[in-house]
Amino acid sequence: MSHLKYAHTGNLGTGEPGRPDPDLVIDGSPHFMSWPLIDAPAMSGIWAASPGHHRVIRGQDLVETFYILDGEIELYEEGTALPKRFGPGDLVVLEPGFRGSWKTISAMRKVYFTSKI
Repeated sequence: MSHLKYAHTGNLGTGEPGRPDPDLVIDGSPHFMSWPLIDAPAMSGIWAASPGHHRVIRGQDLVETFYILDGEIELYEEGTALPKRFGPGDLVVLEPGFRGSWKTISAMRKVYFTSKI
């Protein structure tokens, strides 16, 4: 078994489709695609989303760091008036307990690292 995992971001091949729970969708019909590299307890890989807006509720035991490769998003955090906009080259951390929403403005891809703490 190899201890080397990798992804060529220009040629990812077939990914794993997904979408948010319908109860969490605010606007549009967002679809996701993921290309996981490692799974539990830490997770990493490439994730993509089509335009749409959905709620995000993270547990107190989960932290995610991601780097945006393509596209633009807005993150709305509960208790704040204005969203934060992110695009290619931005590095973002969703700390444990993050609650708010994720709006994909234009089709996007990110490299993610998620772990339980």
